[in-house]
Amino acid sequence: MSAFARRFFIFAFGLLTLATIVAAFLWLPPESAAQGEIVNNVGTQGRALTPAGKLMTDAVTNLPTVAPLTVDFVRSPDNFGTDGKGRFLIAVNSGFGLQFNGESKAQQTLSVIDLNQTPEPQVIQNVYFPTPNSANFGVTFSTAKDADGTFTMFVAGGFQNRIWIFKFNPNEREPISPGNKPDAELKAGFIDVDAFSDFAPSPYYNRNQAPVYPTGIALSPDNTTLYIANNLGDSLGILQDWKGARKITKVRLRRSGSSQFVYPYDVEILPETNSNRVAKVYVSLWGDARVAVVNPENPAQITKHIAVERHPTAMLLNADKSKLYVVNSDADSVSVIDTKSDRVTEKINVKLAENALGGMSPEGLALSQDEKTLYVANSHTNAVAVVALGDSSKFKVQSSNSESKIQNPKSKVAGFIPTGNYPSAIAVVQNRLFIGNGKGTGFENSSVIVNNSGRAPICRMKNFRQAKPIGAGSIIRR
Repeated sequence: MSAFARRFFIFAFGLLTLATIVAAFLWLPPESAAQGEIVNNVGTQGRALTPAGKLMTDAVTNLPTVAPLTVDFVRSPDNFGTDGKGRFLIAVNSGFGLQFNGESKAQQTLSVIDLNQTPEPQVIQNVYFPTPNSANFGVTFSTAKDADGTFTMFVAGGFQNRIWIFKFNPNEREPISPGNKPDAELKAGFIDVDAFSDFAPSPYYNRNQAPVYPTGIALSPDNTTLYIANNLGDSLGILQDWKGARKITKVRLRRSGSSQFVYPYDVEILPETNSNRVAKVYVSLWGDARVAVVNPENPAQITKHIAVERHPTAMLLNADKSKLYVVNSDADSVSVIDTKSDRVTEKINVKLAENALGGMSPEGLALSQDEKTLYVANSHTNAVAVVALGDSSKFKVQSSNSESKIQNPKSKVAGFIPTGNYPSAIAVVQNRLFIGNGKGTGFENSSVIVNNSGRAPICRMKNFRQAKPIGAGSIIRR
């Protein structure tokens, strides 16, 4: 199988995930866990599941909600939350796709979690992307309201080479518009990004879609320019004046003289201090164990390739943008990059033990509000690593024999939080930790009803039993 074909296979089948659970936890002692031990079975690969917390419910059905492989959480841009930040958390669910009966198309979803719901947060809306529609890792919002009082929400369209455009109104019962129901046509607007491809569409690759596949996206502080990681195009796409002329610039991300595919995935932007201008753009490169640094004022020349470790995936900037955390999914580590010098200052090992064999597959990152703790979703160990970060105030440079050396207090893994099967995304909101379990905690056979059995449903039966159509699932610990 060619490299191109392998990449399409991975995306099209979402790592063969059939269903997922979104989970949320409160950081409380383990004796308050609500879930009992789950019997070993094929769905959990012979391992018992004892997740802390309890499943989040859908506000309409009051049933636990399900979703296809949650890959990211994004906070809404309003300030209606109890902490003065966004009231809503958007779960991006990009796996194989939900099917509600034997005639149903596989459909990826967005799930809107209302953080202000009492007594606990709930999913209040789901938006469905019936195949061949796609919702990928990247979601971002405008920071300024439009004339109608809504925010613009952008969603990476993955397979169809689209950037979806939605309206987000935090005052509405269902904030995302246009919405839809399962298997219904999605009527949202979109920007076609086929032009970022070097190749014409071919029936032999990516089902006749040009090889672009946008994943991570970011919006400039002035809300005019989109930065897009083109995973199958090996480039960063810069889309200026998205409301008007839509000028595009393609930045090739391979190192000079290299022919290796780099597979860009996530994008983070570093604004200039006290300015709406973008100083740097960081792009994680799956295939090159590096993070590319792009100067948007001179995009033809890559500023730097920062060596991290294998398969850098999600990235996260701290509040003052001084540090960039990069999770290395094939190296069981997190690289910490100083954004002033663009060099790695620390590598954090998130294995279950220092000398354990590889295979934790960390995928998601989140920082506590005080930025003293880093949470890392270790997909293949069904756990979240809790990392006590080194005190950055103690960073200093010592000179010896005319050489400068950074003295970096070492971060340490303080422990692990048990989750459902394959935690793949994570977010912190006040004292709650939201975790997306990529393969859930188990479902009744031939349905989307969660029963914590650890089993995966059979979705191909002609008329399998189902609950009312629902979306993302989650766990809240209290």
